[in-house]
Amino acid sequence: ICFVIRNVIFGVITLLMTYVVYIYPFEVLGHLLADTALFNPIALLPTCLIAGLIFYYLRSHSTAPVLQGITHYGMGIGFIGLWVFNAGLLASVFLPDFKFQIGILCVGLFIVICIKAIWNGQKITFKELHLTSPKLKKPVQIIFISDVHLGSNSPRHLTKICEMLHSVDFDYLLIGGDLFDASSFQADQLTPLLSIQKPIYFVTGNHEYYVQDHTTKLAALEQYNIQTLDNSSVMLGDIHLIGIDDHQPVAAQSEAVQKLVTPDLFNLVMVHQPALWHNPPAHVDLMLSGHTHNGQIFPFNYLVRLQFKAVYGLYEQLDAKIYVSSGSGTWGPKMRLGTQNEIVRIAFLPD
Repeated sequence: ICFVIRNVIFGVITLLMTYVVYIYPFEVLGHLLADTALFNPIALLPTCLIAGLIFYYLRSHSTAPVLQGITHYGMGIGFIGLWVFNAGLLASVFLPDFKFQIGILCVGLFIVICIKAIWNGQKITFKELHLTSPKLKKPVQIIFISDVHLGSNSPRHLTKICEMLHSVDFDYLLIGGDLFDASSFQADQLTPLLSIQKPIYFVTGNHEYYVQDHTTKLAALEQYNIQTLDNSSVMLGDIHLIGIDDHQPVAAQSEAVQKLVTPDLFNLVMVHQPALWHNPPAHVDLMLSGHTHNGQIFPFNYLVRLQFKAVYGLYEQLDAKIYVSSGSGTWGPKMRLGTQNEIVRIAFLPD
């Protein structure tokens, strides 16, 4: 019974979101260009059809590219259309005699923004950080990537990341979760990581646990030079790296950190979601997180701020710091607007 109730609730939410993101923006456009009604009952037909396809794709763990494209790119394009066309609708309230011209302007703006978002979704940039501490005796260079999202992104995306890493010097590679996000993911897609002749450490994100047969797929990571830190720690030179599993409550994560920290060492905590930053555990010098994507598509970053205190960049609180990455890949649509895919290179230096 509970399973049926959960599916009914999920279905209703899917139906509502499909209308708001996939259908309604184009009803607004029709209103601007042809003065049609803002809500037309016939719109329920495509809403139900698309919602059914999305529901099937998400619940069945389907790997069909067409269903993936409808779900992912429809989400990104629809979200951009939602705010662009609603802005036009608002403008038409004040300039009713120019409703059609406003609609044409919105179409042009919508197309340009979508193209730019898709272009940005393909690019990867380097982000450089330099941090000092009296706890360090020797420099350490670390690469931090997160949210690669193999599944939403093709294996070629990881290849591109590894090719970029070959051009820089570093001592360790840290992967902060959401390495894969789809049941279509196969472990051999991680083959490019075998070319990284450096120790690689990984913590899980939320998306790994959504994937069918995720236990087997996570166990296969060690075949590709990846060591998973599951509420455990390791020394990286003078840095005490603590890796926290994502699949547990925040209180349990905080307790795990407190058990592992060593006060006189430089404690670096890698945890996928930045929720710990709301109440940082004692003796943590730096936290590395991802998950937020910095909103990925503007203005979604403002909604992310409602959930997380730290959304993107370097934050400092007393003696602790956190860097939240925007991620090295995209989730859902391979689109970014106002954000970027990044590889973070951190130089830890003695003070």
